[in-house]
Amino acid sequence: MKSFIFASIAILSLFGKNTSNAAPVDVEKRQWDNWGNNGWNQWNNNNQWNNNNQWNNNNQWNNNNQWNNNNQWDNNNQWNQPVQQAPVQQAPATPATPQGGQGGGLKFYSQCVNPNEWAMTFDDGPTQFADTILDLLKEKNMKATFFVVGNLYMNTADSNWARIVKRMYNEGHVVGSHTFNHKDLTTLSADQIKSEMTQLEDAISQAIGKKPAFMRPPYGSGNGNQNVMSTLGSLGYTAAITWNLDSGDWDNKDINYAKQVFSGANSQGSISLNHLQYNGSTKESIVALASAEIDIMLSKGYTPVTMDKCLGLNAYQ
Repeated sequence: MKSFIFASIAILSLFGKNTSNAAPVDVEKRQWDNWGNNGWNQWNNNNQWNNNNQWNNNNQWNNNNQWNNNNQWDNNNQWNQPVQQAPVQQAPATPATPQGGQGGGLKFYSQCVNPNEWAMTFDDGPTQFADTILDLLKEKNMKATFFVVGNLYMNTADSNWARIVKRMYNEGHVVGSHTFNHKDLTTLSADQIKSEMTQLEDAISQAIGKKPAFMRPPYGSGNGNQNVMSTLGSLGYTAAITWNLDSGDWDNKDINYAKQVFSGANSQGSISLNHLQYNGSTKESIVALASAEIDIMLSKGYTPVTMDKCLGLNAYQ
């Protein structure tokens, strides 16, 4: 019996004895800490794992859809079959639509393409006041654009009509079309529009030897009207020109109204609207109005330009 007790004590002593000075858990913890303080940092500091673009940034692991995004390995450590995705068809680029719609190359414009440029325009000439305005422009060293008509205040049959148009052109101004009879083009058929334009073209061509590429539709109408735009485009016109500064002379606004409008110009490219004659106009009122507008725009730092420079287009066909 004593021998059995002695043997049991010896066996229990053998299994209870620790062969190390520290517990196994402490040893494992120190080994892991050592790896974390040394081995793991070797990956970070040597730029092998995070910064050398081997796994994260070189699109090998996360971004190249090899493991995360291609459904081959999920977060539950399950292996999934790749999902075959149908190729995405890219829609063709949509071409830019000309302002106001398609018109055989014709576009509507209401301002100069460059900031701080100003195109001064006069409608409805030639008139009895045309020479006076031309004298003022020469005095001010200004160039303008004239949208002329064939049968309003002066008819093409009058010899002064051709003389004044020729003077406009010879003194460096641009001559454009304002139709023959000053009719609203949106009320006309395609053939009637052609008649309005070609009658005036012939008269301008006889006066200066060139056919205009610019026109101003009476009342500024026709933008987006396919009949108007396609017909004008088929005749070789490239620009239908309206305005963004209106002197209001046609509505008998006084000079103070125009001064307020022009003083509000804010450096954007500008096209102004004046007339060579209107109800109640006199030589003095027309000259005073144009002179005030010129002084205001020059004081605001604008550069006067003709319409071809304003738009970056050829003025004649």
